[in-house]
Amino acid sequence: MKARSWRVKDVMSTPVVSATPTATASQLAELLQAHDIKHLPVVENGRLAGMISRRDLMRALLDVPRQCIASGDEALGTAVRSRLEAELEITPPMVNATVSNGVVTLRGEVETELERSAARVAAESVRGVGGVVNKITLASAW
Repeated sequence: MKARSWRVKDVMSTPVVSATPTATASQLAELLQAHDIKHLPVVENGRLAGMISRRDLMRALLDVPRQCIASGDEALGTAVRSRLEAELEITPPMVNATVSNGVVTLRGEVETELERSAARVAAESVRGVGGVVNKITLASAW
C-alpha cells in the first residue's frame, strides 16, 4: 500500500517524526536510523520548512572540503574520544585522550580496572594509533 498509494496518510509513518532547522547532521542521522525512515520533515513554527533524506546527509558528508577535515594527531584524538564515548560511555572529564606523534595518552579516573583496560583497548583499536600510554587511575573506594 505504501508503494502505490496516492494518499499522504497511507505512506507517512505515525506518529510523525520531524526535526528543527537547528538540528545537527548527527541528530538528523540518529532520528533517521532510530525510526528506520528515509526522509525527515524539517518543521519550524508548526510549518514545513523542508525535507532531509539519508541521501542528503551522505552527500553533505562527502562534500566536506578537505581543510575542514581533521588530520594527523587531531583526527586520531577525535576518533579515540568518539570511540571511548560511543562504546564505553567514557567522556571528559572522566578520561581525556591526547595524541602526540600518533601516540595516545589517556588521563583521568574510572571506577574499575576493567574500565581502565577497556579504555586502553578502545584507543589501541583506532586505525593509525601508534601506541597508548595509559595514565588512567582508579577512583578510591570509600
